[in-house]
Amino acid sequence: MKKISHLFAVILAMTAILPFPAFAEEAPPEEQISEAPTEARPEDLYKFKINNAGRAEILDFIPSDSYQGELIIPDFLDGYEVGYIGNAAFMEAKGLTSITIPASVTDIGNSIFFGCTSLEKITVKEGNPYLSILDGGALAADGGQLLVAYPAAKAGDTYMIPGTVDEIAPGCFGFAQNLKEVAIPASVKYIDSWAFAYSNLEKINTASVMQIDEYGFAYCNLLHDVTLSHGLEIIESAAFSSCPALTQITLPDTLYTVGQFAFAGTGLTNITIPRNVTTLDYGAFGYDANLNPISSFVIYGEEGTEAQNYCTASDPDNDYQNHFTFIAVNNAEEPAAPEQVPTTESDTEEITDSETEQSDSNIETEEEKTNITESRFQDPETPDDPDLADVIAPEVKGSPFLQILLATVGGIAIILAIVLLILMMKKPRKQKQDDHK
Repeated sequence: MKKISHLFAVILAMTAILPFPAFAEEAPPEEQISEAPTEARPEDLYKFKINNAGRAEILDFIPSDSYQGELIIPDFLDGYEVGYIGNAAFMEAKGLTSITIPASVTDIGNSIFFGCTSLEKITVKEGNPYLSILDGGALAADGGQLLVAYPAAKAGDTYMIPGTVDEIAPGCFGFAQNLKEVAIPASVKYIDSWAFAYSNLEKINTASVMQIDEYGFAYCNLLHDVTLSHGLEIIESAAFSSCPALTQITLPDTLYTVGQFAFAGTGLTNITIPRNVTTLDYGAFGYDANLNPISSFVIYGEEGTEAQNYCTASDPDNDYQNHFTFIAVNNAEEPAAPEQVPTTESDTEEITDSETEQSDSNIETEEEKTNITESRFQDPETPDDPDLADVIAPEVKGSPFLQILLATVGGIAIILAIVLLILMMKKPRKQKQDDHK
């Protein structure tokens, strides 16, 4: 009994020595402890820098892939006034529905909202000396002279650009979802790169535009009605590339430069090139969406012009050689349809080997169709006269059985003919003997 009491006393003593937490409930791991969420700071949404003038320049909108809804750009970042929005800063923020720009922004880059397919509204705070919203909801700069951005998801299928605008900025109408036609006033002289790219535009008249930059109307799958203005001088590279619905277009006589692959991937099968065009970069016409040449493509133009040279042009640096058909016309200022162009000896044509073979094949086919009719009028001495067996029974040539049968019948006929001849010879001899008696 004493031993038991002594052991119990030892246990009590050890319990008094051990710290209390050894018998307390185990605390949760540190990573399971959560704190109350804190509101994200505006500075966390943007990549920006402070320029030499002590103003913040927004370079990128960090959550562009995941952001949904409205956005108000702050007036200050880290205590510095926001003065500039850089090139493509909000590009492909597909969930952005509206955006408000502070009055402090006095400079802006290109294609800032390119690919913002849900954007319905752009707002500029009052007092901004540089940016404004024009009639129709488009963002403009420089007192309305530069059209910066049109909300891609804005309702309405037509838009009339105000007469104050003289330049359409890069990416301005890019990815426009609802627009089918945009009216361009005579004041607009320049359509910058990617200005209408990837839009659902169907019809455009360039009015008094002098230059269309790279990819200006590229990837407009529904664009089918294009009127290029008199006064247009330059069409840059890929300006109308990958516009499959575009099947015809008239180039103005003021045009002198067409950039590389400017009309690659369109529905054009031929083109009339005015005499004033002096530069046709490689692949300008006659190439598909994969930048492969279309062998059946036809070029109309005046002899001795760049139109004719382009048909056989080569470029070793880019590893290409053109083999297009050229058809000369008297006046390349008027578009020529293939059926309207007379085929005379003066017409100059450059035809590929494959086209020549196809042409020869077609000629042979036509000759076969008319062979029977023409044989009635052939000279009897011609070596091409048909064999008698071909005329009577052409199937005999291909059948050994019929050949044997025909030979057998022929042999019997010969034997019968000999027997008949002998009988005829004997009859007169008998008659002579009777006369002698």
